[in-house]
Amino acid sequence: MTTVIVEPSKAVSLLSSMYLCKPSKAAIEKWKMALDEDTSLFLWDMKEAFDEIDTESEKELEDILWEYTRLFIGPYKMQCPPWESVYTSSKRLMMQEAHDEVRNFYNEAGLAMNNPDIMPDHIGAELNFLALLLQDIDAEAEKGQDFQDMAKRFLDEHLGKWIPQFANDMEDAADTSFYRTLARITKTLIDYIRERLEEM
Repeated sequence: MTTVIVEPSKAVSLLSSMYLCKPSKAAIEKWKMALDEDTSLFLWDMKEAFDEIDTESEKELEDILWEYTRLFIGPYKMQCPPWESVYTSSKRLMMQEAHDEVRNFYNEAGLAMNNPDIMPDHIGAELNFLALLLQDIDAEAEKGQDFQDMAKRFLDEHLGKWIPQFANDMEDAADTSFYRTLARITKTLIDYIRERLEEM
């Protein structure tokens, strides 16, 4: 079993946390440290975006937190809702078919959502699941093919269907370099992983 997918799995895991966690000073410094320790080709632009953030500036931290809130939480109409259901349901509503389908994927892999505040089809949850599958392709010698097949299915049936439009909407709506870069890298990395899995 080839290991070409290990580095992307780490990048996907890190991106997942950037969608799931509010960009507090502590979180930003933790992300910066992770990038300094292991900057992959995929996250080089992300590192540059982080280098522009002054974590000692209260205004900069407030601006980034407001951006996160505006993009993903509210109170106003969200330009890029972070749930697959909103992008794939005809009425753009939460907790539609994708919500249950993604949860079924997690159950099939023997995983369960332990945080009731995060929906299964949230982008952060979906990226985290993909990262786990990619890690298991290499870690589980006997089951590696099963995890590889599941990762392909998950990309085809879920992430690949809505991430491109979500990322475009996010890049258009974002005011900060950080979130514009995050949108662009998310789309690029998903495309890359789909291509690599098809080659395996």
